[in-house]
Amino acid sequence: MKSILTAIAAATTLANAAFAAGDEMNPVMTELKDGIYQFHMAHYSSLVAITNQGVLVVDTNHEFRAEAMRAEIAKLTDQPVEVVYSHDHFDHSRGGQIFKDEGAEFIAQEGCVELMSRDQENRVVVPDVTYADEHRIELGDKIIDLKYFGSSGGQCQSVIQMPEDKVLMGVDWHLPRFLVSNARLNTHDYVGALNTLRRVSSELDYDTVISGHLEHSAPELLPEELAFVEALYAAVWEGLQNGKTVEELKETVKLPEFDQWLFYKENLPAHVERMAYAIWHGH
Repeated sequence: MKSILTAIAAATTLANAAFAAGDEMNPVMTELKDGIYQFHMAHYSSLVAITNQGVLVVDTNHEFRAEAMRAEIAKLTDQPVEVVYSHDHFDHSRGGQIFKDEGAEFIAQEGCVELMSRDQENRVVVPDVTYADEHRIELGDKIIDLKYFGSSGGQCQSVIQMPEDKVLMGVDWHLPRFLVSNARLNTHDYVGALNTLRRVSSELDYDTVISGHLEHSAPELLPEELAFVEALYAAVWEGLQNGKTVEELKETVKLPEFDQWLFYKENLPAHVERMAYAIWHGH
């Protein structure tokens, strides 16, 4: 397992270097299993499931990515497209108009309707179909389950699983071996993300994993990510119970077993602060 994780970490480092150099502007459509693809471009991933009765896309990820993804799908099939939103964040949900113009149906957790309607630029297609706790899509020979385990990366977060194909997609709550900056954490529900990781690990079966941002992931990374969030929660909780301020915790909380993660040194204090906020406010 260690060799697998080392290889993934190296690939992640290379992917970030490529992104910085502009190489990630090239769209890449990778077939993970029969009819199931990961479209990756400019640090964002979409899930694409192609069947003889239609195509399902998870996340449009901005207009330029959606246009490039549409072109890649057209190389493989002329079947119509349906769109699922993983959550409400505009960087993942904008860009769907190209599919709406073709008659696509848009599906999301029910809380997304009001949140997506806030887009002052009107670049988000508001969902046509919503669900509360679970929703199953049967398209051709593929089954896609959407599950709401509560807020995490976004307030109306869907965990996407293809149970028969054992494919899992995690967007924003699954960013393995990578600590994002404070700006990216502004709406992150860290306690909710912990709950999501626990439930995914205990309730779902998968052997293939897609991260909404990184080009490479793997099932072996989920336990490691859960261990990080558990450790972060425990350290911040203990500090708060002992009367430490958030500023003190940002200086004193260290998680050395994860110090090889990308941007650990630069961004761990922001994660400590966000976890404290989540503990205080419940989101």
